[in-house]
Amino acid sequence: MNPLQEWTQHLAGTHGSFCVNTNMTALSSLQRTLWMKQICWETESPYLPRGSCSAVDLSLFLKRKYGAGYHMVMVKQPNCQVEEITELVTSYVPNAILESNAGAELSYILPKENTNQFEQLFSELENRRDELGIASYGASVTTMEEVFLRVGKLVDTSLDIQAIQLPALQYQHERRTNDWAAEESCSMSDCTEDSGTLITEDCSSIKLNGGTYLWCQQFYALFMKRAAYSWRNWKMVVGQFLVPLVFTTLALVVAKTFPGPQDSPALEMSLAPYGYTAVPYSLPPNASLLLQSLAENFKEQLDERYVKPQEVIGDLDNYLLIKASEEGALFAEHCLCAAEMQSVNSRVRITARFNNQAYHAVAAALALVDNALFRLLAGPNASLSVTNYPQPRNTTETARDQLLEAQTGFAIAINLLYGMASLASTFSLLLVGERAIKSKHVQFVSGASSFSYWLSALTWDLLNFLIPCALMLVVFQAFGVRAYTDDHHLVDVMIMLLLYGWAVIPLMYLFSFLFTSTATAYTRLTIFNILSGTATFLSVTIMSIQALGMVNLSRILDLVFLVLPNYCLGRAFSNFYQNYHFLQFCTSSIGTEIVCKMLNISYQTNYYSFYQPGVGRYLTSMTVQGLTFLCLLFIIESRILCQLWQLRHRYWSALPESPVTPPEDRDVADERKKVLESPVEQSLSSPLVIRELSKIYGRRDFVLAVDRMSLAISRGECFGLLGFNGAGKTTTFRMLTGDESVSSGDAYIDGHSILSSMKKAQQRIGYCPQFDPLLEHMTGRETLCMYARLRGVPETYISSCVENMLRGLLLEAYANKLVRTYSGGNKRKLSAGIALIGGPPVIFMDEPSTGMDPVARRLLWDAVTRTRENGKAVIITSHSMEECEALCTRLAIMVNGQLKCLGSPQHLKSKFGSGYTLLAKTSRGEDDLKAFKEFVETVFPGSLLKHEHQGMVHYHITNQKLSWAQVFGILEKAKEKYDLEDYCVSQITLEQVFLSFSHFQQPPEVGLV
Repeated sequence: MNPLQEWTQHLAGTHGSFCVNTNMTALSSLQRTLWMKQICWETESPYLPRGSCSAVDLSLFLKRKYGAGYHMVMVKQPNCQVEEITELVTSYVPNAILESNAGAELSYILPKENTNQFEQLFSELENRRDELGIASYGASVTTMEEVFLRVGKLVDTSLDIQAIQLPALQYQHERRTNDWAAEESCSMSDCTEDSGTLITEDCSSIKLNGGTYLWCQQFYALFMKRAAYSWRNWKMVVGQFLVPLVFTTLALVVAKTFPGPQDSPALEMSLAPYGYTAVPYSLPPNASLLLQSLAENFKEQLDERYVKPQEVIGDLDNYLLIKASEEGALFAEHCLCAAEMQSVNSRVRITARFNNQAYHAVAAALALVDNALFRLLAGPNASLSVTNYPQPRNTTETARDQLLEAQTGFAIAINLLYGMASLASTFSLLLVGERAIKSKHVQFVSGASSFSYWLSALTWDLLNFLIPCALMLVVFQAFGVRAYTDDHHLVDVMIMLLLYGWAVIPLMYLFSFLFTSTATAYTRLTIFNILSGTATFLSVTIMSIQALGMVNLSRILDLVFLVLPNYCLGRAFSNFYQNYHFLQFCTSSIGTEIVCKMLNISYQTNYYSFYQPGVGRYLTSMTVQGLTFLCLLFIIESRILCQLWQLRHRYWSALPESPVTPPEDRDVADERKKVLESPVEQSLSSPLVIRELSKIYGRRDFVLAVDRMSLAISRGECFGLLGFNGAGKTTTFRMLTGDESVSSGDAYIDGHSILSSMKKAQQRIGYCPQFDPLLEHMTGRETLCMYARLRGVPETYISSCVENMLRGLLLEAYANKLVRTYSGGNKRKLSAGIALIGGPPVIFMDEPSTGMDPVARRLLWDAVTRTRENGKAVIITSHSMEECEALCTRLAIMVNGQLKCLGSPQHLKSKFGSGYTLLAKTSRGEDDLKAFKEFVETVFPGSLLKHEHQGMVHYHITNQKLSWAQVFGILEKAKEKYDLEDYCVSQITLEQVFLSFSHFQQPPEVGLV
């Protein structure tokens, strides 16, 4: 029968007719949603209001029907007799199952139908505690999440019961008989042929690569990461390639459109260039026929489209003066030429008048008069034209023109700098993004060295930079820029561009440390590149003009700006172009060489000369810049400066005093004593040893974030670090992984100090930070492959290890999808897989299951537990108490940077717990319920009724002196007396223990040194 049908039948028999507002398909999706659907019904029963829901009744029914029963957990002493305890338990409860014997705890599953035997069992355990080596013990009942995982499997048989593993509250103690890795690995043919060993899920059984081969493998992984980024963002890459090409092409188009200096063309002397003008001509009164014929020829030669002839009878001078006074300044524009015709002593005289404000007016006026006379003599078809042919430029003028020709090189350099400013800024985008999301830190923690990280980035960026450089050469060749193409100068241009890339790319890497946003980084670095290139180039070029008298200052600034790659590129291109044209002109003849010396035009036969206009100093400067910037980059990554500052800080300052807190817990004090009294060599046997680790923030007013933490974590241990927000958990993780500096104290990870050997310590760490450090341009498979290579997993095993991890975390369906398409839960799974793959000795997981659905969370728990059982030390933080109980062999609660308690989950519940939790349901009416409540209040004085609904009661039994045997003995008798349908007893939860420390948490206090 379907579980929903059973529950329906149960309700029908209890409450009468009803209808269930859910369907059968909804329950079959439990393996995906895995949470209780709200089941409501309509009823005629007077005891159940119409349309109400009974979640408590439902939970008891399902726990009884599908639960595993009770989980009895014991805290072992050093002399614990496991075999005898097991024999004792099974003698009273034959169906009891040993869940596991892990760490300091021993766990059994006790079927609920045997509760009548619990009193005798617990009495025997209580009497023989010292003999059997039991420090404390407790019991808890099946959780609802376990119930619904089982129900989901029963309804939908496609759910892999072995993959879910149905862990109980004490999940860490339930293990499969057969090794998961053997089953899954062999099913994929992952058994190695050479060694015969099996590949475990996290590849911890494989010998990892080392030395040069490991470095090459890491370089390849990081190089492919950069390649994937460019491939997945190809539109951005193409855009960044086109920007410098567009700017340079624009400069060349403009240069070709406006040609340089050349001989002036011939100019015809006429009035047409001056627009529409008036030409007055005068005749005396009673002029002769000859004068009239001359005047007619003068008038007919004028083109009426441009000239308006005006005949004047009388004195021409008076006419011009009157017109000038009437029109004012416009007269000079409208009247450029005039003619006066007279008869003197029987001879004809014609006088040309011109306006001296027009350059060519005198020649045009004379041409009009000569043409009129010529037409009078030769006929109306005859004409004369006057043309001005300028003299060719002499050598001196040509030399001066060469100085102007250098302006084209200046324009090309300026536009090239604008394009390169945008291109260079893009080299920092991925770096800023990786550092902002902590992906870079996780890569370093996973084994990547600074050298392989930066060298792979530089190699890929230089290869990318080659593409726009090659296209730039094509542009110069297409436009026929002789300075950059003749005499194999394309090679020289490529050298200049590559040296610029060599210098500017590491500079962008350095600036990437200043930003946490890619958009901000791109904008501000582009502005910086423009200012450091065009602004400096313009200022030096302008100051070098002789007439300004600032030549010496320009030379000083030229030396100062040699530290800027953009300035060096602009000067190199401009000087190279200028030197080419100077060299071509000044060496063409002896005369031109003499003129170049007279005009102080300098040139270099060796383009790479250190003297102007050679480019040697700029290319050398860019070469040195690249080396210098790379050295600074590795100095920053080595954190030498931080260590020096830290030493100074330690020497001159002391830790602020801790806030006033209660005395230190005995378990915490014993742990501190054990760590501090053990020699360093002896403590190195533990994968993680923390000795008085502290962290303070601030320069003047100090805030104590972590206060003298001392802790040792053994192999095969899962340690849970609990605490409220701001308690110091994440700060502790960041110090241990190298993301934060240590104020005082030290820690040893697999024998390596985080102060003196952080790089070696990081190579032995797996880290899942609080926020997902995932690169969204990669797929899940690519991400795990990259981290497997960083860990040193041999190439032949990477595919199998990644497949195992994907299957173990239910990511197979999303393996080939980009991370940007993942849900929050799938991203957390992938982050956890990054920490687990490669099997590092110490694994830090900061809230690893946040956002996961229950199935995925249980699978992650299974993977973490298998990792722990392989001898790894796992340290987790979580706000889920169930997760801590399921995974952790030991727990510590952190308050205000201090450990307040320490021990196994059962130990903490036994030590800080306050009583028991009782859930019971009567099968009769209100009278029996009332009698049962009176019974509870009588036999359990001080008990608190937390909840009551439809025959169900929830009590908190506060009497801590009651033993488990007494509680079960009393309730078994009450079950028969009051006809209880069901009941369950649990000790106080870990969450209640956690909350009991809430009043100690205080806001950060400022301490004075």
